[in-house]
Amino acid sequence: MLATRRLGRPVKWIQDRRENLLGDHHAREDQVTLTMAVSEDGTILGVKADFLESCGAYPAAFSSATPFTTLIFPGPYRVPACAASAKTVHTNTCGRGSYRGPWMIETVGRELMLDRVAAQLGMDPLELRRRNVIGEHELPYALPTGVFYDQMTAAATLEQAAQLIGYDDLREQQKRWRADGRLVGIGVGLLAEPSAMAFGWMSTDGATVKVGPNGRADVLTSAAGHGQSLETTIAQVVADELGIDVSHVRVLQGDTDAAPTGPGTGGSRSAVIAGGAARQAAREVRTRMIAIAANELEAAPEDLEIVDGHIHVAGTPTRGVSVADVSRKAYYEPGALPPGQAPGLEGQARYTPASPVTWSNACHICLIEVDRETGKVEILRYVVSEDCGVMINPNVVEGQIAGGVVQGIGGVLYEHMAYDEDGNPLTTTFMDYLLPTATEVPEIEYGHIETPAPTNPGGHKGMGEGGAIASPPAVINAVADALAAEGVQARVQPLGPADVLRLLEGKLTPASSIVSTG
Repeated sequence: MLATRRLGRPVKWIQDRRENLLGDHHAREDQVTLTMAVSEDGTILGVKADFLESCGAYPAAFSSATPFTTLIFPGPYRVPACAASAKTVHTNTCGRGSYRGPWMIETVGRELMLDRVAAQLGMDPLELRRRNVIGEHELPYALPTGVFYDQMTAAATLEQAAQLIGYDDLREQQKRWRADGRLVGIGVGLLAEPSAMAFGWMSTDGATVKVGPNGRADVLTSAAGHGQSLETTIAQVVADELGIDVSHVRVLQGDTDAAPTGPGTGGSRSAVIAGGAARQAAREVRTRMIAIAANELEAAPEDLEIVDGHIHVAGTPTRGVSVADVSRKAYYEPGALPPGQAPGLEGQARYTPASPVTWSNACHICLIEVDRETGKVEILRYVVSEDCGVMINPNVVEGQIAGGVVQGIGGVLYEHMAYDEDGNPLTTTFMDYLLPTATEVPEIEYGHIETPAPTNPGGHKGMGEGGAIASPPAVINAVADALAAEGVQARVQPLGPADVLRLLEGKLTPASSIVSTG
């Protein structure tokens, strides 16, 4: 940006992968020390968390997650008392940048701690969660940190995930596998995901919807997708409102000379806020189309409906007019429009949800096996139950989940930015910085619960980050469960083959804290 301003011309930045790994912002490097008080029956009485966050040498602006981490640490559980502290330190490593679910350490620490408590009590980890998860009958619910849940279906996703994987039968099978000498583990990760964050500069998004004389719609949005399928989901929202085929909607984004002002994508906001703006703008256009059609058909506007690009009297599809005909009239026959209606079919809107946070939730359960000889961890099954409200497109939802799960698997089992004792980076290529591929990633099994969100007209909830937040604790807990049969505790990541072998050989002493790097 500085070069562009100085030169007065566009400047393109190019870097190779080595430069990227050596100089760009890196993801979190966090540690948390936890103390949890529980009753004999496993009821959580209170918890204390001390977070430590590395921000590297030159962190990105707003990359620290400690304020949010401390606020939402209790997660989807009844925690009567909670105390939390956080420190951020500079180190001589690459700077910290916001990475999918920047506050992930709160879920990792909490979920690993629950498994440790369950082991101390001699209780199944799933049962401990069942006894403490917030039920829908308890809503609205206020956490001791001041966070307020207007909606939470964590208990339902917990049960659905357990049913999907056949949890009880799997525990029985695990006993037989262990009797055969196999190191097989089951891990659970349950989260409450804050989404559609609407505060400060992220409070609103804008959209302009225009239906041209051909009856096709263009949507200009302030969102700027980078793989979230906004071209599909926003088109679907607008098509549903206008009653036209989704193939007749074009989504335009990324052109700052033409697009409405907005923060772009981030904070799992697109479906709720950017989609909400597109929905409102489309409704404005729909109202104009209905008014023109009502005037031509001599019918009351409330008696009309739009189906498959055709506006007609409800129950009488033969008495109607096409959206394209109405559009041409709006542009080419201004004298034939209803009194007071301006020519054209364009709508503009800015949208902010009714609450600064829209809560979604999910449960992940996985089954893994550790190879005693090599330390390699193989994921045998992986199930996810997600409630992201009303789904616009189930394929997109599952794609978001899958992407997050793979990132979480990578962070636990493969990816690690290593430095020598002088702070020199050692992982400078993808030969050193390993990424999970289709060979290592299991087939993910999905379960969906659709509970309409009360914060927006579409009933949607954001879910772009939950997959990357719940998957690390699920995988770590599964590895820890497998190694527990050998009297080994695993509370850190990464858990690559060499790390697992050192644990089995007693050469890697588990820290009293939980470290999360990615």
